[in-house]
Amino acid sequence: MNATRRDWPAWAISLVVNLLILFVLHNIVHEIAWEREAAAITSVVDDLAEREYNFADVSVSDLVGNGGDSFALTPSMQAATMQGENRDKLQQDMEELVAPTFVDFSEMADIPLQDELAAAFENRGQTDHALGGVEGAMDRIAFEIAMSLKERQTLVLWLFDASGSLRDRRDSIAERFETVYKQLETRGKTEGLYTAVASFGQATRLLTPDPLTDVKDLVTAVHNVEIDESGVENIFGAVHQTADKWKRFRKSEGRWNKMVFIVTDERGDDIEKLEEAITLCKRFGIRVYTVGNAAIFGRREGFVDYREEDGYVHRNIVVDQGPESAYPHQLRLAYWGGGDDFRLRRMSAGYGPYGLTRLCAETGGVFFITEENKGYRFDRAVMRDYTPDYRPIRTLDQEIRQNPAKAALVQAANAVAIDDAPIPELSFRADDDTILRQQITEAQKPLADFQYHLDKLYGFLERGTVARESLTEPRWRAGFDLAMGRVLAMRVRAYGYNVMLANMKSEPRSFGTEGNNLWRLVPSETIETGPSVRKFAEQAKTLLKGVIDDHAGTPWAALAERELRQPLGWEWQEGRIDIEAILAGTEDAPPRLLLAEERNRLDEKRPEPSPVRAPPKL
Repeated sequence: MNATRRDWPAWAISLVVNLLILFVLHNIVHEIAWEREAAAITSVVDDLAEREYNFADVSVSDLVGNGGDSFALTPSMQAATMQGENRDKLQQDMEELVAPTFVDFSEMADIPLQDELAAAFENRGQTDHALGGVEGAMDRIAFEIAMSLKERQTLVLWLFDASGSLRDRRDSIAERFETVYKQLETRGKTEGLYTAVASFGQATRLLTPDPLTDVKDLVTAVHNVEIDESGVENIFGAVHQTADKWKRFRKSEGRWNKMVFIVTDERGDDIEKLEEAITLCKRFGIRVYTVGNAAIFGRREGFVDYREEDGYVHRNIVVDQGPESAYPHQLRLAYWGGGDDFRLRRMSAGYGPYGLTRLCAETGGVFFITEENKGYRFDRAVMRDYTPDYRPIRTLDQEIRQNPAKAALVQAANAVAIDDAPIPELSFRADDDTILRQQITEAQKPLADFQYHLDKLYGFLERGTVARESLTEPRWRAGFDLAMGRVLAMRVRAYGYNVMLANMKSEPRSFGTEGNNLWRLVPSETIETGPSVRKFAEQAKTLLKGVIDDHAGTPWAALAERELRQPLGWEWQEGRIDIEAILAGTEDAPPRLLLAEERNRLDEKRPEPSPVRAPPKL
């Protein structure tokens, strides 16, 4: 055996010795009494919420999300935002994992289902159509408040537009208050819920100096909103003022959620205070929601009905409701000869006005559309690709200035408003050449000013054609092509109309049928006014048809289809009218231009109009 050990290599002997030493050390235990200093646990989240920051050096463009180019928060970004808001519940969640609490089946209704959570992520920061009008919006608001109370105690601030046009909506919401709070109470969600009410117009009025818990007092406050007759709605100043007053409100220890619900039917007159309101609300975690009207597509003016206290209703009162984008992208250009553009003027793309929608999106709220206009409506799935750009105006302004096509479109949209294009005279009496020439001269006068404005619009847009291919956003491409197509089509019609009248005036035609005494100018596919005009006509058709094909199912396509409904050329047709019977009022006359003495005779026979109340200032 000893000989065998002598034959072991040195490394094997060393390994055995080291293993024996480690075994001995492993079994030796020495206890040391260690007393460490107790450390106080602080909430980093709470510290951040209360810390003062200096925003003097923050640019407007710094306020947008993660610096991306998206116009609305994606669902994943929204979910991440909500998770960030729940960081203070991390300790509770860990305790639940260690010692889970079993929920009784009867209480399962209070647990948000997967589709409810998905809806919360999907809709937060976007525009949402509240089915059922105000009642539907209030149901959604009850859900939002309930979700907030699941997180922590909540202060709800209601801001009511004090305009007379909102009387019915305010009353409807006040009547629904009891139902909403009863729903929350049934689910055991009213504990820790405080509510304040204010109204705004030219100035902001606090209707509840201190937040309340009694729903009856809230209903009384809303019913007692004093009508503001100034016609001014300083929405964003009201948001900033009330949010600043209650930014640190709390009735007990712990963190509080704060929610602002704006009720209005307009866009707000103090857009210059938008970014200031956004900064304050984001700084203190105040989410802003709006219960409002859809913006008129591409236009500032919308229409509402106004009911006076005695029940008298003013129809179609003009108010500021849009546009849905920071800058208008649609020309205010009426259609040749009028027609059915009533619904086109009132159509909505399904979005709220830019300022309020941006305020809701940036603070994590929702713009609830409770009322759309009486014009055409469009599929929301199609319009998703045409979402307005909700970045700050300062950022948008810089991009527009750097792109000639965008600058041209905005400049043209703001330059000239031709909402009431002259209805061209199409029928001309031809008792003799003198009467015919006199009518033609009168018909040409209003078209001269109209054609001047068309030429001005064309000048703006033509300077932007060099950068047309640089437009990548569908909204901008559709807007530019539609604007140029419409202006070209209108110029072709106006120029052709004047040429046809000038030719008839210089050399009156002879009637082919004896006894005829009327010339009528009718639209035609044939253009008889020269090759240059025919070239412009082809360009107009190409652009408008391209809008219809590339942007089907959108407001731009609807406007392009309306423009192409009437041919761009003209031709003469002859006819006959009984002039004496028309002047006597026993026969209907075709549209025509009356001479001064004939107009006076007809005016004498018209009855006095019934008195109409002057519309209020909204």
